[in-house]
Amino acid sequence: MKRLTASTLLRQALLGFLVATELVSCATKELERCPPGTPGIILSEAVECRHKDGKFTLPAGHYQPEAQSPKGIYYVAPERLKTDGIIREGHERGGLFIAREGWQWAWTGHPGWEVDQSATTITGKRGIIMPTHYKFEPFVKYQVAKTRR
Repeated sequence: MKRLTASTLLRQALLGFLVATELVSCATKELERCPPGTPGIILSEAVECRHKDGKFTLPAGHYQPEAQSPKGIYYVAPERLKTDGIIREGHERGGLFIAREGWQWAWTGHPGWEVDQSATTITGKRGIIMPTHYKFEPFVKYQVAKTRR
């Protein structure tokens, strides 16, 4: 059996770290602020959504566009999402992600904060703590809000 030296182990650890860093940066999506005038969306009634780990309620109201990625727009709910978890007393900051192709995900987190912090992070626009996404059912019906001129 071949014996590994400390320098060989250090080189292997450094190579592993570099590969992991590159994979993480490729897996995350660039975030940026939505252009001025991007309309919000309106949910006329609260919607209970189920996902693989539980459920949450998207509240009714006007959801503002907070950030966008190449795939779509993050709309922040007018109040915290009601969850079945005990963290944060069952209320999470989040909203609805609408993809350019039309599919939807709920999310929790702070994508707008990620955009604001991107200028000072090593990974640039990729951020460090991306929002958590939840594939859920049912499809949420919404209206695009009228923009003010």
